[in-house]
Amino acid sequence: MTCSAPTPESATHPAPASTADVTRVDIGLVAARRALTVTGAEDFTPLTEPPYVALLTPVANIAVGNERPLGCRRGAATAAARYGDGRVRRDGRGREILAAAGARRVVVVVRDEHRHPWMASALDTLLAARPDTVVVEMGVPQAPPRGALHIATHGAARVCGHAAAEVIAGT
Repeated sequence: MTCSAPTPESATHPAPASTADVTRVDIGLVAARRALTVTGAEDFTPLTEPPYVALLTPVANIAVGNERPLGCRRGAATAAARYGDGRVRRDGRGREILAAAGARRVVVVVRDEHRHPWMASALDTLLAARPDTVVVEMGVPQAPPRGALHIATHGAARVCGHAAAEVIAGT
């Protein structure tokens, strides 16, 4: 089942009284919350313990520039910060992530999974060993939703990572 994330009109995120009450940061976060597509939420229990946050980042291309995709990195850092001591790895493979995560729940942040066979392979390994893995797709998803909870952010800005972290934490 696919559903949208809570909107600002919900009890957890009340709508501001007027647009004058919305700050610039609030506007971006409100938009990011509305843009989320969440799959698997009906069977998902929000995380209460810090997860291991793994970031699978492709090599930058000419459209992105010389650095890694900033929004994807910041989104994962936002999720890690949201949970306290969650760790972020770049270019990790499935078995490496499993070893590093130990008993902690795994949250995997991906971008453009459909373009990178190594990324799909890492997710296959993770999901086979840990079906409770949460997958956060930064940007516009092309691959089918996977994981115990799949969150498509439809963007890669910091507020997109923050909105995804809210869903994971149930706030």
